[in-house]
Amino acid sequence: MIYSFVIRTLNKNFMREYHVPSTFSLYDFNRFIASELDFDDSQQSVFFLLDANGKKIESYSLFDMGYGAMDAVTLEDLNSKGMTNLLYTFDFFNNRSLYIEFQGETDALPRVSYPVVAQSKGDAPGQFIEKFEDDINSEIVIDNDDSDEYGLDEYDE
Repeated sequence: MIYSFVIRTLNKNFMREYHVPSTFSLYDFNRFIASELDFDDSQQSVFFLLDANGKKIESYSLFDMGYGAMDAVTLEDLNSKGMTNLLYTFDFFNNRSLYIEFQGETDALPRVSYPVVAQSKGDAPGQFIEKFEDDINSEIVIDNDDSDEYGLDEYDE
């Protein structure tokens, strides 16, 4: 089974549609995203599973913080929990993230090697702040005030 995801920023200047195997671990997905966006995959990152209201309900990083480590959790596992959206935080120091929308599943096409980039729009955001200064509003930036439209600042472990 193949899963389709759209990864974007809030201002919609950047978008990628990825088709990835459902058996991908979150670690595999992290490495694919990092490679495709030209990020250094040795940097710390985390996936947050979001509920229908955009509130963080579970987190997955390189180390198990209670819900499983990235390498032990597959996209199928998250789908069985009712996955609709994820948040991919790639810059902890500046609290920068990308919003990932689960689009659905489909059968693998013959002679296609997955994962693939199905659509691409705009330049990828810079991973580090010095690359980010010219594009300051291009990612989801969590600022810990109560007006966060995704409720992302309300995560409690």
